[in-house]
Amino acid sequence: MFLMMALGAGFLLGLWELYELRFNAGDIYPAYSSLRADPLGTKALYESLRHIPGISADRNYLDLPSLPKGPSTILFLGDNPLRFASMAEEQVKQLESLAASGARVVIAMQPVNRLREQKNPEVKSAVGPSALEKRWRIRFGYIARPAEESEEGDIANPKLSALYFRDGEKVVYRLERPFGTGAVVLIANCYPLSNEALAGDRNIALIAWALGSNHKVIFDEHHLGLAETGGVVTLARKYHLEGLAAMLLVLLALFIWKNSSGLLPPQPLQDAGDDSVAAKDASSGLANLLRRNIPVKALMKTCLDEWEGSRHGGKFYSQVKIEQVRSLARREGDAVDTYRKLSRILSERSDA
Repeated sequence: MFLMMALGAGFLLGLWELYELRFNAGDIYPAYSSLRADPLGTKALYESLRHIPGISADRNYLDLPSLPKGPSTILFLGDNPLRFASMAEEQVKQLESLAASGARVVIAMQPVNRLREQKNPEVKSAVGPSALEKRWRIRFGYIARPAEESEEGDIANPKLSALYFRDGEKVVYRLERPFGTGAVVLIANCYPLSNEALAGDRNIALIAWALGSNHKVIFDEHHLGLAETGGVVTLARKYHLEGLAAMLLVLLALFIWKNSSGLLPPQPLQDAGDDSVAAKDASSGLANLLRRNIPVKALMKTCLDEWEGSRHGGKFYSQVKIEQVRSLARREGDAVDTYRKLSRILSERSDA
């Protein structure tokens, strides 16, 4: 039993270590999340800012209207450029309102691959300009790959992005739009802010320009699909209740052990010659009960009284046969032999 409990505890410990490894690496989170510690995450930037005196770094899991107003730098890292370019006008106004309150809103786009150049001229859409183009006077463009150039391969998150911004007649890869006391900053490629770039290809000037002079930095995770649900696992990780979870597992193992085997030692087996009442069948129990409570000499008299009280077992016997039974049962002798004689008399065909 103890071996099984040790194996179970080792198995649970292995699962917990695997769980911690996955969460520490963060590869279960979307690309450019501040919770990822691999090359595609931005946890290095988040942890670096937290260790700089005078600067605070936090994460946000709430929607855009719930973001705090005021002087702070809010980072939307790894946003999808196609989704952002087709953003509804209401969302664009929310970003403008956030910037007007004094915030520096930084949107760094996820890098995209170049598409093959189209031979036929592109037909202009009749939908009209997007809300982003109407309000900010910028358009999103993509560098095409020449038709004669070989395939680049399917790279999910390349270091170089095909995205650029067209600001009037200028082609730029980063720009800033002031709103009130704050500003909205667009960066075409989020790679310079990633863990991989900070490890070996860091661009300090770009990072300093993106963060600005605010002392409070907020990494938004909601736009990546990470929302705060308030579940049990979220609360356990937030308040470091791993020890409580381990204790609950131990209590569960003890409960299973307690119900699978008794804590007292097993009872020794009864000897075959023992006169104690054992849990056998009904006949054995009745025999043991009679042996303990009725003397041998009074056994046949007791049987006769019970037989008389049952009106002779509900059967009709002649008066002669009844008197024979009474006379024989009142004699002293071997009870077994007397019982056999009585059974023979009662089983004989009545002559009455």
